[in-house]
Amino acid sequence: MSGGPDGASAPRDGLTAVARRGELVRYIDSHTVARAEELAGAFTVSAMTIHRDLDLLSREGLIERVRGGARALPHAFLERDVRLRRATKVNEKLALARAAAALIRAGDMVAIDDSTTAAAMLPVLAPRAPATVITHSLALMHDLTRAHPEIKLLGLGGQYYPETDSFLGSVVIDQIKRISADVVFISTTSVKNDALFHPDAEAARTKQALIEMADRKVLLVDVTKFGAKGLHHVVDLAVFDDIIVSADLPAEHRAQLDRLDVAVHYVPTPEP
Repeated sequence: MSGGPDGASAPRDGLTAVARRGELVRYIDSHTVARAEELAGAFTVSAMTIHRDLDLLSREGLIERVRGGARALPHAFLERDVRLRRATKVNEKLALARAAAALIRAGDMVAIDDSTTAAAMLPVLAPRAPATVITHSLALMHDLTRAHPEIKLLGLGGQYYPETDSFLGSVVIDQIKRISADVVFISTTSVKNDALFHPDAEAARTKQALIEMADRKVLLVDVTKFGAKGLHHVVDLAVFDDIIVSADLPAEHRAQLDRLDVAVHYVPTPEP
């Protein structure tokens, strides 16, 4: 899998079109500016395919088109855009999700946040037979009712944020305070200084409330989140009962987790 935080050494051939475009945005973001010929070589596709991808990504507002290639947008926007996050690190998210789902007991009331990492649990939820799924993610509400109508859904509503395709803020938090869950699954954009951070204040507050509502607290996180930028404190890592993380986590961060009184599950990541 990725050999560094920007995914520079990750295999990029054989990706689906959606996954390729997500990785293109990550590549451009990490390099600031990239030429079309460079991208065609890095992703082993034709220059024509790259130009079509860049045109589409530019229309969607995920990159800036420049002569001969593309330039990255400010990083704060990319951190929040759900379209990009859904298309990146798909195999790694699914591997983490499978390990997370194994912690669900039949009949559990399960809370899942609006992260695309936690949402990857959808295909593996049904065999675990949760009684109820609680979420503030609009996409997960929609997908769950279509894929698993037999699972009871408790949707949390409030101010809708299209960047995250979810409901955030005080109205959602008030609802959360009136219910409880057996287990909650959370991810975020940044892990640093033994704590979780998020670039958005409303998202951070909503995640805090979700974590507090559950008896068992589970964090799903990949290696790119360690040391990443995040302005607003969510919770300390010590709050969690379980941390599910990619097995290629560097030794310095493994040592960070090993100091905590938390069950850490290291998950091998399949190649694309």
